[in-house]
Amino acid sequence: MIERIEAAAVRGPVRFVVAGDSGAWPDPTADAIFSGLVRQIAALDPPPIFFANLGDFAGPGTLERHEHYLELVGALPVPDICVVGNHDLDDPAGIETFTRIHGLPNFTFACGHTRFVALHAQPGVVGQIDVPGQGTAEGTEGPRDEDLAFLERTLTHVDEPHRVVLMHMPPYLDGHYAPHPDWGFRQREAEFLELVRRHRVSLVCCAHGLAYDHHVMGGIHFLMSGGGGTGLCSHFQGICTAGAGRPEDRGALFHAVEITIAEDGATSGRVLQAFEPENRARIAFGRSD
Repeated sequence: MIERIEAAAVRGPVRFVVAGDSGAWPDPTADAIFSGLVRQIAALDPPPIFFANLGDFAGPGTLERHEHYLELVGALPVPDICVVGNHDLDDPAGIETFTRIHGLPNFTFACGHTRFVALHAQPGVVGQIDVPGQGTAEGTEGPRDEDLAFLERTLTHVDEPHRVVLMHMPPYLDGHYAPHPDWGFRQREAEFLELVRRHRVSLVCCAHGLAYDHHVMGGIHFLMSGGGGTGLCSHFQGICTAGAGRPEDRGALFHAVEITIAEDGATSGRVLQAFEPENRARIAFGRSD
C-alpha cells in the first residue's frame, strides 16, 4: 500500500480520508455502517490518494477478523493503510497477527509535499489507584518510549515541509474530551507534544473516542474520527442538536473525514456522514478553497 501511495504522481493539494473504530468486535451492524462509508469513499470525485483506518477495525485481532476487514475494504479503488488500535490487540497474538497482515505498527511514508507517520499508540494503564475520569493516578498510557523514539528519528530526517501523525489514541489535551478525559493519554503526553511542535507537525489524526471532534491547540490540528461503525458516544453533541450550538465542533455521528493539505500547509476537512448519498458535508473545518 505504501509503495502505491509513494508511486502516485501528486501535485498540488494532498487529499486523503480517515476513519476509525469500525470493528472493535464482531458486529454485523458495524460492518453495514462501515461498508456504506467504504462505498462513499470509493465514489469521491476526484478520488483521495489513500484511506487510513485509525484502529479498532479487526477486534479482537485474530487472523479471521483481519481477513474479514480486508474483504470489507476490497471495493476501495485507493490504497488502504491501517493503524493498530487497542481492540486489535485483545487477542494474545494480536500484535503478531497485525504485523503479519499489515506490517510493523510504526511506519512512515511520503505523499507529495507531506510526510505521514503512523504511530503505535493503543491505550494501557499502570498503577493501582483509580481516579475517576483518568483511569489511574498516572493517567492513561499511549505511545511508549520506543514509539516516541521512532517518531523523533523519522521526523528528524525528512524533507517534506508538511507532517501528519496517524495514531489510534489522542493526547489528553487538558481534558478536552470530557466527560471522557481518559480517551486521551497523559503518560508521555508532554514529550509527544514537544516532539510534534518541534518538528512542525500540523495535523494529528486519531480515533479511540466514539465521535467526531476537531480541536486546534498550539497551532496543531487534532482530529478525532471514531465513528466508523462500532458505536457512538451519547455524551458528545449530536447531529440533531437543537438551538444555536455548534455540533460541528464535536459530533455523535457515524462518519469518515476527508482531509486536504494545501501546498502552503493549510489544513481543511469535511465530515462524510454515513449513508449520505451525495457525500454532502454539513460539518467542515478550515478554509473552503
